[in-house]
Amino acid sequence: MKKHISKLTIICLFTLCLLGCDSSDNEICKYANLYSSNSSIVPTISSGVYNSEFLDLEFKGSGATNMVCVYNKDTVETAGSTIGLKIGLDELKVSLIPSAAKVYRQYSNTWHSPKGKLSSFHNVKVFQYNEGILIDSIACSYILGSSSKDELPVVSLSVEEEFLFSQDSGSYVPGKSFNPDDEYNSGNYYLFKRRKQPVDIQILDSANEYLNDNLFFRTHGYITPVAPQKSLRFYNNGNRALSDLLGITHELDKFILRSSYSGWQSEVFVDGWIADVCENLNLDVMAYRPAKVYLNKEYWGIHGLRERLDIKAIASKYGVKSKKIIDADDKGYSYKDGSFGDLNTMLKEIKSDSTFSFKNIKKGFKMKSLVDWVVVELFFQNTDWPCNNTFFWKKTKKSGEWRAVLIDMDASVGNPKNNMFEYATKDRSPSLGGVLVTYLLNHPDFQYLFKERVAYLFDNELSKQVLKQKLTYYKLLFAPAIEEHYNRWNPDGGLSEYEKALSRLDNFCEHRHEYFIENMKAYFMEE
Repeated sequence: MKKHISKLTIICLFTLCLLGCDSSDNEICKYANLYSSNSSIVPTISSGVYNSEFLDLEFKGSGATNMVCVYNKDTVETAGSTIGLKIGLDELKVSLIPSAAKVYRQYSNTWHSPKGKLSSFHNVKVFQYNEGILIDSIACSYILGSSSKDELPVVSLSVEEEFLFSQDSGSYVPGKSFNPDDEYNSGNYYLFKRRKQPVDIQILDSANEYLNDNLFFRTHGYITPVAPQKSLRFYNNGNRALSDLLGITHELDKFILRSSYSGWQSEVFVDGWIADVCENLNLDVMAYRPAKVYLNKEYWGIHGLRERLDIKAIASKYGVKSKKIIDADDKGYSYKDGSFGDLNTMLKEIKSDSTFSFKNIKKGFKMKSLVDWVVVELFFQNTDWPCNNTFFWKKTKKSGEWRAVLIDMDASVGNPKNNMFEYATKDRSPSLGGVLVTYLLNHPDFQYLFKERVAYLFDNELSKQVLKQKLTYYKLLFAPAIEEHYNRWNPDGGLSEYEKALSRLDNFCEHRHEYFIENMKAYFMEE
């Protein structure tokens, strides 16, 4: 079951954020707790989120003959039962390195330096010894320079800077190889995006630590490597607690920190919101949880913590071996096998044979999954579909039925009047993309199943009430944290564009159903 904060909690949290925290006379204000390991060692200031940009800490270990502290990869040792240190960030470093071009000819999101003060993340480890024998230890985490409380989990990444920011080979920067005449296929972020590199990663919230490990990661995606804030793909190492955070019951093989620029910079949670709405439909969806990310202590903005859905993920979810599953895209191409398979053959038959039998569709697909897929893609207006972002899977046995996976819904939710029936069925020859959807929407048997399912969903999972409830949840969840996110990346329009996006979402929820029904009846030639 998906783990959600209650709406009442979010509303109360938002109210507290508006009231703020009394930090008069430079008093240290604690907004929230952060996870800390259990220990008899006592810190004078506990793990948490603070307004102060610096903290003077002291740790006491009863009966210790000496104490050792590790911070910023430096180790300090003192005799006795007490050790102290000062933590904080003197100045920004990696945040001031341009992670994208300052001017693009095609891509719209260029790099801007951060504005205002940003929070920072700090991890302190203290070890207590008695006559050379380790007695106890404690790990404390601190966010400093914060201005509000929020309920987003925290991700801390510690990476060798040269892996990401070297002008010769750093995978996060344009670098010396960038060619402004070929912005999508040049630059370090293109040349080195598949390179796996090590990272120390910690994921935690106020009460739990979900991950603390050294993993490999790489840049993720086709377009977002060009964006200032990248998407990153991580290769899990058998960590199970992260599944709890995402509200799934199977083990993660890979997970993604998805860039807010996937949502065109302003619609930062649309893809996650849609996945949340659709989680109980007959579809596989990418689990979603927004998170605040810090890179080498510096604030790196809000990312979408997502499960990476691929063959291994599907196999883990359904408890089957990945070798017994096959995938296909909108053209029937399998990335697992590196070839076109039986779905490609079916699509070609549909395209060339006007008498193609609907029985073949019923035999080849899990119909509940297929119907839900078409309804959802049309309803939410995914304009990067049906010739893209299509993922089917089935078991390789002869009786296996294709099932649909819902992926990459960022290019969704426009004007509620937009007619997706006309858009999805446009002639895209010679491409096979859209052939299946066009066939389905023009077949009376599928139209019957489609209308029946729409009627049910509009009263249930896709009802106006459900859409608004889940939208309100995310709006309130993001409210205390969104301003700092836009201060970090400082895009044109920034917070004002985000507010406009929220208005578009509100308008969509209010009016989409009536226009969808109107467009559906017109396409099916019903009065």
